[in-house]
Amino acid sequence: MGEIDMANQVAVLCLLIQAAPAYCSGDWLAQRLAISRTAIWKLVQGLQAAGHTIESRHGRGYRYVANNQLSAPVIEYALTALPPFDLTVLPTVDSTNAYLRRLVTQTPLALPKIVVADTQTAGYGRSGRAFYSPAQTGIYMSIGLPLSDQKALDAGLLTTSTAVVVAQTLQQLFAVDVSLKWVNDVLVNHHKVVGILSEGITSLETGQISAVIIGIGINLTTTAFPALLAHKAGAVVANPNGVTRNQVICELLRRFFNSYGTYRSGTFMDAYRKLSMVIDQQVELKSGTQKYRGVVTDIDAHGALVVKLETGQSRHFSSGEITKVNLLSGGYHG
Repeated sequence: MGEIDMANQVAVLCLLIQAAPAYCSGDWLAQRLAISRTAIWKLVQGLQAAGHTIESRHGRGYRYVANNQLSAPVIEYALTALPPFDLTVLPTVDSTNAYLRRLVTQTPLALPKIVVADTQTAGYGRSGRAFYSPAQTGIYMSIGLPLSDQKALDAGLLTTSTAVVVAQTLQQLFAVDVSLKWVNDVLVNHHKVVGILSEGITSLETGQISAVIIGIGINLTTTAFPALLAHKAGAVVANPNGVTRNQVICELLRRFFNSYGTYRSGTFMDAYRKLSMVIDQQVELKSGTQKYRGVVTDIDAHGALVVKLETGQSRHFSSGEITKVNLLSGGYHG
């Protein structure tokens, strides 16, 4: 398909989305794009072949019906009120974070860059742990943010603010009871449904962090997990009741960019603490070869875990120094 045909196909899709759930006649679409009705019919066929649900009815025309197909035009159309960003939607990728890291290494970011994939073949989380990423049932997304001033980055607060954004998105769209396991896991019914991973990209010229990548993996309706994950991983919902993956992505990105400009103020930390499942719980923390046991008493203003150790000492642990948190009470082990 040529560039003009591709542009016309996107234009038809956007017109149909704008009109939905009403029908658009072929004549009206043809007049808007100054092309023939036959050309409109071919463009609609192309959209249907790409996975979009476009209903056609004699005498009424065409109608867009939202479905589970990830779509860059659908997402971009819904987010026109946001500041400019660049979006790539892929059918498959090794890892959205790895893809974005390669991209940023080659060409510095001028705008926020978002990469979404239907499936990942080598998705990963903290400490390189594999993140199971089957097709059609999850959302695997990375947000790349240019960073002009390294001092403007607070990694602990960025990760915790993203966790709150994700949790509130799921609460709003699906009315589920969400909890947060410090620092980057989102749980529903004591099962992990979301993992978040923040990574910095260092400029070879300056030696400074030039961009940050935030990876978000959501088990939206995933229910079949490998045996090693089955006891601790779960789905946000079994039935999304018409809420599509595109809608989840759009709501999440709206909330993320609305909060990103002020995240360093930490105004969301009260919300994070209310959602936290680790406060007042006994934990075992792993930091390299070291292990620490104690009771979590708070999460401080920078997102660090405050733990009263078995020795009686109170200590703050940042996410960067802890590789694993095991809850010894509270009903979750993972």
